[in-house]
This record gives sequence, C-alpha cells and structure tokens, in this order.
Amino acid sequence: MKTSHYLKKAGAVCMAAAMMTGCASGSSGTNGKTLTVGLNTGFNGIFSPLYYQTVYDDYVIEMVYQSMLSYDRDNQLQPELATEQPTISEDGSTLTFKLKKGVKFSDGSKLDADDVVLTFTAMADPSYTGRFSTYVDYLEGYKEYHEGDAETLSGVEKIDDYTVAFHLATPRIDAISQVGTFPIISNSQFKKYKKGDTKMFEDKASEPIGTGPYVLKKFQKDSAATFVKNDKFKAKDGEYQIDNVVMKICDTSTELQELQKGTVDLLPQADNADKVGTASLDKNLTYNNYASSSMQYFIYNCEAGATADPAVRQALTYAIDRQSFVDSYYSFSKGSKDVKKTQPGFVPVLMANPISSQLGDIVTGKEKDDNMTYYDYDIEKAKQILDDAGWTVGSDGKREKDGQKLTVRMVSTKGKDQLDTMLPMLEKAWGEELGVDFKTNLSEFNTMVATVQGDDTVNDWEVSYMGWQFGSGDDTGINLLCQTGQTDNTARLSDPDLDALLDTALHTTDQAASTAAYKEVYEKVSALCPYVAINGLSYYDLYNKKIKNLDTAALYDFVKALDKATIE
Repeated sequence: MKTSHYLKKAGAVCMAAAMMTGCASGSSGTNGKTLTVGLNTGFNGIFSPLYYQTVYDDYVIEMVYQSMLSYDRDNQLQPELATEQPTISEDGSTLTFKLKKGVKFSDGSKLDADDVVLTFTAMADPSYTGRFSTYVDYLEGYKEYHEGDAETLSGVEKIDDYTVAFHLATPRIDAISQVGTFPIISNSQFKKYKKGDTKMFEDKASEPIGTGPYVLKKFQKDSAATFVKNDKFKAKDGEYQIDNVVMKICDTSTELQELQKGTVDLLPQADNADKVGTASLDKNLTYNNYASSSMQYFIYNCEAGATADPAVRQALTYAIDRQSFVDSYYSFSKGSKDVKKTQPGFVPVLMANPISSQLGDIVTGKEKDDNMTYYDYDIEKAKQILDDAGWTVGSDGKREKDGQKLTVRMVSTKGKDQLDTMLPMLEKAWGEELGVDFKTNLSEFNTMVATVQGDDTVNDWEVSYMGWQFGSGDDTGINLLCQTGQTDNTARLSDPDLDALLDTALHTTDQAASTAAYKEVYEKVSALCPYVAINGLSYYDLYNKKIKNLDTAALYDFVKALDKATIE
C-alpha cells in the first residue's frame, strides 16, 4: 500500500522550463516528444522511496523507480518487476515473489533479489529515520534486527537470484499491496551499506537510480525537474513514446493561462471548478475526470493547546459549514455541458479512504452507519458543546476556561485557492459566532509542514489544512493517521483503545473480520475527531489535445499513464 501526503498545491513562482532543458519552451519542444507538466508546489528534493513525504517528490520517484506489483487503470494489482502475482503459503505467513530477469537499473546494474532484500532491510535498520517502518515491522526478525544484534532481517529471504520470500511474524490484511508496491532501490548504488549506517541513503536522496522508464536529468527545487528516457529500460512495442518530460513549477494564478498558451501541456489533478470549467470550453484542451483517493482535511493538534480537548475539536467541526464550502468552491459557474454533469468535490463523513473496496461507501456517505458521529453544520450545537465543556464567553466576547483563552491558530500554505473561500467562513463561524480567538499563519509549503511535524513546534499551532492521498484500495491508511507513535499521525492522537482496534483490523488475513474491525475504528475515530475531512475530490487532468491516450484513474496517475501517451 502506498499512502502519502500529497500536502497539496501551494503557490510558487513560475520559471521557464527552457532554462532547465536547453530547448525552446512549449508544448512539444523541437522534436515533438517533450511533455511539459505544470505543478504548483516546489519539490522537496527527497527523491528516495525510503524518505519522501510529498506527492510531488513521489512523482519523481514514480518516473524513476518500479515495484514488484503496480496498480492498473482498474485499480487492480498487476506484476511489474515480478513475473506474476506472489504465491502465498497455506497459513498466509509467507509471500514469495519471482522477479523478471534481464531488468537493469539506469546505472547498468542488474535487478535481482539482493535489491529487494536491501530495500526492505534499510527500513528495518535501527538508524532509519524515514516514515515507512510500518512496511517491515510486521516481518519476522524485525525486532531482532532493529533492536538487537541480528545482522540480517530474517523476514526477507533471498531464495535464489530472482526469488524473494517475505515471512510475516504477524499477519496483515494488506500485506501483498504493502510489500508489492514499494519501489525497489539499487543494491549497487548502496553496496557499502552496513547495519547502523542509513545516512548514505539520505545523502543520496536527490540522486535516484531505478529501473523505471525515465531518469532524472536536471532538478531545481523551485523551478523544474527534467527527465529523459532510461536507455536501460526495455519498453514494450508502442509504449513510452514521449522522450522527455519536464515538471515545471507554476503559480496557481497563472497555471491555466500557461496551459492555454502551450507553455504547459498538462495540469494534473486539478480541482478548481473555475479553471476546470474554463478549460472545458477551450477548443484546444480536453480533460480526464475520475474519482480520486485524495482529501483536503483539517488536522487538529491533539497534544497541545485548546484542541487537546476533544470537546473543542467536536465543536469546531460542527461549526464548519463544509457543504457550503463545497457548493461555493466546487460548483461550475461556467463550463461545457459535459463538465457540468460532473462534481469536483463532495463532503465526506470521515477522514478515511474514499475508494476503499470495503468501506468506501461509508466514507463517502453513500451508506449510513448509525454508530458514526456525523458533523453536519450546527452552530448552536457547537456552542452548547463548548458551554458544557466549561469554555465560557468572557467580557471580550472570546471563550476561555481556567484562565486559558480558546485560541485556535491555523497554519497552512499561502497561495492555496481554497483558503480564499474557507478563511472568511472560519473567521465568521469560529471567530465571531463561537467566540474563538482565531488566528492564521500562512507560509511556504515546506515551512508549514515542518511546523506541523516538528516536536519543537508542537505548541505553535492548533489546526492545519493539508491534503492526503490514499494510495491503495485498502482501509489501512487510517492506521498511519491515527495509531499512537506513527510518523503520519500528525494530529498526535493517542488512544489505547483505538490502538487495539487498529491492530485487530490490520493484523489478520480474514477480510470480513478486518472490515468489521475497521468499521468500529471508523466509528471511534469519528467521535475522537483528530481530523476533519473538509472535502473529497474528483480530479481533472487538464491537457492539450495534442496529447493522446492519456488514460488516468484514481491509482493510475499521469506518470503511470505515460506508457500509452503520445504527442501529435
């Protein structure tokens, strides 16, 4: 399962991709085979599968790396570096993958079982500081390797040069997608690796070497990333006909104009109704529309400040008119007849996977759960919750309790279109009607992320506005968001009863039992309210009609779709 922050769409200065590539800027350059993709957040530059955090850095990883399995356009797992689906032992405790022969990394080294072993061993290393330890902590020998004297991770076994077995100490409902979809790194690139020294992986995080169809040629953090074909990659006939790809950073205020002028060919994962509507009326442009696995959401600080009180979190959530926000921001004031038949946004019930094959209908509200807490807009209920919890209105019109003012500081990214609609609503509902001392701190994307994730800044915020992209059809992403101690638990929620439920739901091979347990998880999380899903998304990939066969889907983004795409 690939779950990642997409922490989406901050403003950035648009700079000409021509400066990076040495060719003329434009939709097809000089050879008709350059695709220019417009992104509106700068890269972190962490292009290691072991350490990346944002979806834009993950785009680079997708261009360069491959995994044993990969999702297709129907959101089904298919072999990529593996020759076939893994075989599973009778008791479900061992998954065995056979690798394709003749695959090479871009540095010319051959892919074999050692590369797979290294990839998963690195995440179990005691010195590993990334956020993907949950991809290995359920394997045999993890504790012995991570905490003890073991020199190898016994849970990842090289059977022969092209066969690898994964031995599970604890069952996982998503084990196949968890193991199968993780990008494989090069053992040759890190041949000096020894246990206790993962610094070399971090040091080379901006130097990706993979088996994928492209290699990173040039990179400038706030300007562009340029890719050329990997000459070691063996494409099937007719596939990967686009020679060069430029991912160019554009400001949100000008990205549509760039697309219309032809200095950008593609704006992926658009959700702004005005831009989508305008693009749908342009005779030179077209779009793909699909239900996404992404959500925009608020994170409440459950460890510090007023939002450590669950009553405050619940009251704030009842006071968010999410439906009005969606109706305002995601409605088409203009657009083609076809685009107006679609809906860019909706109000989810819970911050959980909307495309889950098991519980997605509960998340989207299509199926009712009588034990779920539904936060329909109710300002009077919000006031009553605060009154009952002892947060009373003072002489200055602001609420306080035990001498502590009800201060809510929101940290988010400047330049986000959504905030132009959202902030005035919050200032009125939270600030004026509820009596909250509401403050905002808008900064550059990476600064905001550091504030929310940093232990030394935990007292500097109460609410953050971000995005999250679920990367599978599983329900297990909520473990990362809500389990005590998880790196992605940016709300810092800690609840022993919930932790036990999450373990029960995750660590089983019985799908029915897992689904029943996750239903209980969802009900408990809805009451604890560490996150509030502001809106789910239907995405629109906007692109020039010169681009053909760009067939995208929820788990098959534009990078994956480059296999069939062409430029006229």
